[in-house]
Amino acid sequence: MVFPRKAVYLKWVTAVYILYALVWMSLEGSLVRVVIMGAGTTAVSLAYLTRRFWPDRTLPRGVQLGGTAVLGLLFGLGSGLLTLLFMAVKTGLHAHGPEFTPQQIAWVWQQTPLWALAGLLAGLGLGMITLNGER
Repeated sequence: MVFPRKAVYLKWVTAVYILYALVWMSLEGSLVRVVIMGAGTTAVSLAYLTRRFWPDRTLPRGVQLGGTAVLGLLFGLGSGLLTLLFMAVKTGLHAHGPEFTPQQIAWVWQQTPLWALAGLLAGLGLGMITLNGER
C-alpha cells in the first residue's frame, strides 16, 4: 500500500472541513454536529500525518497491516476525545450556558472506547482488504 505524496482529494476534503467548521461555530450545540466535527478533525489530521510520514514507501505486509490498525485505533480514539474538546469549546463560545447536557457528555465519554475498538477493527479489516488486493 502506497500513499501518494500529492493527494489532490485532500485539499478538497480540507476545504469542505473548513467550511463545515465555520458553519458549526455559528450554530447552537448539537450532539450530531459536534461528533461530526470531532470525527472530521481526526480524519483530516490523520490523512495529513499519513501523507507526511508514510508517502511513496512500500513497507512489509505486517507493518502495513499494523499501520492501518493503529490508524483506525487513532481515528476512533481521537474522534471521541476531540468531540469532548469541541463540546467544551462550543460551550465556551456561547456564553448563555451549557450547550450540552451532562448525559450527552457522559455518553460521548462512554462511547470513546467502543469507537476506538471499532476503529481498530475497521483499520485491520481495511488493511487486510488492501493487502489482499495487492497480490
